[in-house]
Amino acid sequence: MVGHEGERQALDRIHLGSGTHDENWLQELIHDHPAILPIADIEPGFGEPVPVAREVPCGHGYIDNLYLTPSGDIVLVETKLWRNNEIRREVVAQALDYVAALTAMSFDQFEQAVARGQGAPKRIHDLFASNPEALEEPAFIDAVTVNLRRGRMLVLVLGDGIRTETEALANLLQSHAGAHFTFALVELATWRTGNGSILAVPDVLARTVMIERGIVRIEGAGVTVAPVPVEAKARAQSISMSDFMGIMAQRNPALPGAINAMLDALKPYGIYSELKATLSLKLDSPLLNRPANFGYIDKSGRFWTDPAAGNLPRSVWRPYFDRLAEIVGGVVIDEPKSRYVAIPGRSTPRIEDLILQHLDDFVGAIADAIHRLNEDAQQQ
Repeated sequence: MVGHEGERQALDRIHLGSGTHDENWLQELIHDHPAILPIADIEPGFGEPVPVAREVPCGHGYIDNLYLTPSGDIVLVETKLWRNNEIRREVVAQALDYVAALTAMSFDQFEQAVARGQGAPKRIHDLFASNPEALEEPAFIDAVTVNLRRGRMLVLVLGDGIRTETEALANLLQSHAGAHFTFALVELATWRTGNGSILAVPDVLARTVMIERGIVRIEGAGVTVAPVPVEAKARAQSISMSDFMGIMAQRNPALPGAINAMLDALKPYGIYSELKATLSLKLDSPLLNRPANFGYIDKSGRFWTDPAAGNLPRSVWRPYFDRLAEIVGGVVIDEPKSRYVAIPGRSTPRIEDLILQHLDDFVGAIADAIHRLNEDAQQQ
């Protein structure tokens, strides 16, 4: 570790499995410090995880670490010290069996199972009583219940020295076709400083995304869920993106397809989407000291352009705003502390105003802005 004045300090690698640094130590570390888990890199819509309990019984064994978020999202972590390929496959299969066990539980059964774990609260929602972002208890219970029923959860297998085995993982994941989980392998390297502090470095080695994994067949009185054939094609997306698109579909069933078409059309220009609480359209450019944000779609379907005025030169964002305003019949608000495209009486345009009827024009407006940014840089 190099300090700001150039002082150097060698770090000692903590090799898990040696001495007191066993799986129990690792479980305690991530229970006490859940921010170590790279959840935002895998499912950015999940929010901050709150540790609920350790060693939670679920019928197929004991979940090492269980977390919930203020909005009722479920995160399971299986910790493992890796020794050989067979153990790796077994622990992955075991983690997925936990998903199957949880999908069969009601909220009351889930809460009873949690209560038998280590460090568990009497009532799950008590953990969120002082959290301003938490759902009210009835809504929280409903959210957890839906996530249990659908198998909608994030499953992490975390350890030291993990290496991926994609073919074996594919078969295991397909065998759990009915659930809507996201699965990730996370390698965690830990180091100790001279004063006893710990440096934890998580690395996401592999992760799944949401695809159409199951086919429901109703035959007579029976219902079965089978894996999707290999030849079936589907757009991959995370649980967070799936939820966002679901909200957009409630506004207009055509919106998810239109948003995907927009993202596909912008990709050749270097534009990528970043999903957190909103869906942003970003560009990494060596001409700027931070990524450019051409606007974001919030969950009410509004498209906000104000970030572009904050990180693009005026010679770029003003013509871009003028073009968008022309497309939607709006105006450009250009005040010292407020710069964005507006529609009189409605604050900002809806994303459907821009892409359902004017997709080519919208993509062209962003393409022109990028071209103008490059031209300005060449002139300077």
